Amino acid sequence: MNIEQEPTALPDELHVKFLHVFTQHRNQIYSYIFSLLPNRDDAEDVFQRTSLILWKKFADYDETCSFFSWACGVAFYEVKNFMRVAQRKRLQFRDDVIQQLADERAEIPQLKQDQRATALEECIQKLKEKDRKLVNQVYRDQVPVKDLAEVAGAAIQTLYNRLNQIRRQLTRCIERTVAYTGEGK
Repeated sequence: MNIEQEPTALPDELHVKFLHVFTQHRNQIYSYIFSLLPNRDDAEDVFQRTSLILWKKFADYDETCSFFSWACGVAFYEVKNFMRVAQRKRLQFRDDVIQQLADERAEIPQLKQDQRATALEECIQKLKEKDRKLVNQVYRDQVPVKDLAEVAGAAIQTLYNRLNQIRRQLTRCIERTVAYTGEGK
């Protein structure tokens, strides 16, 4: 054996490397998939499959390239495969729309995504307590709006309208925050 040869990574070393890099990008990969699929359950299924494929193919990953970009490439083909085999009768994006969304998402630098995620967290904290609670229940806890409306004794449409107002408020807050932090650097 040549002493100058690098030893090959042991399975445990690969496992640790994968977990480290995957954990750093997990949320961004899920967000990427969710931006391509209109249904949270479908996005979760594709995310699970993508995660498994990333693990299986991690030994082939070129560490000189961006892990996030590589993972998005794998995820893109998993989304396309899912769309091809899905025989559900719900709304789904056409291949050209998925391609356009993927192209647009790929153009957003990772730093900008991170800035926007941080800004979102800050903006959510600035919401009124009842609005923050509604956002957390719907998006974090995934409680159906119908169930929340029943508990609150409110019309479903009223809650949807409030969520739309909150989303617009958060969007404006995020844009202001990102613009402010971008100018400050």
